[in-house]
Amino acid sequence: MRKFLRAWLTRPVTLLVLPSDSARTYRLRLPGAVLVLLIAAWVLSIGTAAFLLTRDIHYQAMRLLNRHLADQNEAYAREVAKVETMAKRLTPLERELKRLIARSRRSAVEETGEGGPRSGDSVHSPFLPEEIPGRVARLVTLGDKIFQEYSELASLAVSTPQGWPVRGWISSEFGERTSPYTGEVGTLHQGVDIANKPGTPVTATAGGVVLHAGWTSGGYGKMVLISHGYGYSTLYGHFSRLKVSPGSRVRQGDVIGYLGSTGNATGPHCHYEVRLYGVPISPRSFMK
Repeated sequence: MRKFLRAWLTRPVTLLVLPSDSARTYRLRLPGAVLVLLIAAWVLSIGTAAFLLTRDIHYQAMRLLNRHLADQNEAYAREVAKVETMAKRLTPLERELKRLIARSRRSAVEETGEGGPRSGDSVHSPFLPEEIPGRVARLVTLGDKIFQEYSELASLAVSTPQGWPVRGWISSEFGERTSPYTGEVGTLHQGVDIANKPGTPVTATAGGVVLHAGWTSGGYGKMVLISHGYGYSTLYGHFSRLKVSPGSRVRQGDVIGYLGSTGNATGPHCHYEVRLYGVPISPRSFMK
């Protein structure tokens, strides 16, 4: 066997080259060993090229997959951060609105004191990347619920009278008093009288719809009555001049008229009432 291989490797091999566009034939004589080496080199180069190409394709595929996963993780992280930031920003507003509504409801029944729910410390635990989609979905659902609650609380807060309709000094409080006209003791004064210079602007203490704007009987003179929703309404009397008309919508702070002394008035002032389901309650609780 060794003799045969030695003889084959040392035996000359003739290669015939036949060009397709020529009648000539080219002969190339090479030792068998050289031919074997050439064939081995060609096979090795083809194998090496295929191996490198496969590795490059695998590398590019892994690179694209890693980039896609990184983009997904980054997107999930952004969503988590956005929703968590939103929840953190909304929590103080929720607490403040609940405190405001609680105070308004206590004021309606003339109770005193402060209170409200306590918010516990938030606890954040680490989580795996595959948990991100579920957490995002839960946070989005929670955010929608919080926005719905805030919308209701904000609507109630906007409808609750707040502040003074006009700056000045209180010339007559809410409750029983001696009538300045008849001298009768124990008559009920259904609002507060705020005195100031004639022509001082008077503003709405909450947003709503103007039910009445004009002269009225009962001693109010030129009067404005506004419905705010949730059972609240406010009444303003003794205007010298009005700036609103029935059916118009107003926001808190809008000027509705100018202070005067029309109707039963001993001097220029604004008679201000707050009513809950038509029942006059003390405005002082809402004027803080």
